[in-house]
Amino acid sequence: MRVIRFLSKFTLICNISFLLFAFFRWMEMKKPVQGTQGNMVPISVLKNLIITLGFTAIVINLFMNLIYLVLLVAKKLYIPRWLVVLNFIFLLIEIYYFFLT
Repeated sequence: MRVIRFLSKFTLICNISFLLFAFFRWMEMKKPVQGTQGNMVPISVLKNLIITLGFTAIVINLFMNLIYLVLLVAKKLYIPRWLVVLNFIFLLIEIYYFFLT
C-alpha cells in the first residue's frame, strides 16, 4: 500500500503541474505575435519539467484511476477519499482539456 500512496501523491503533483502547464500555455497564447526570425527562446529547467509532467499527467492519472477502481472493487482502498476524488476530478478536467478543446 505504500507504493500506491506514493503514486497517488505523485499523481497529485502531476495534476498540479498540469494546472501550471495550462497556465503557461494560456500565457503564451495571450502574448502578441512578434516578427521573429525563428529564434528559439530557452526554457528554464523547472518550466521544462512542469511542462513535461503536466503533459503526461493524463496518462499517469488514468493509470492511477484504474488502480483505484481495482482497489475499490476489491474493497481494499486504504487511500484518503479526498485524494481519490481530487485525482478523478483532475482526470475529467484533463480529458476535457486535451480531447474536447
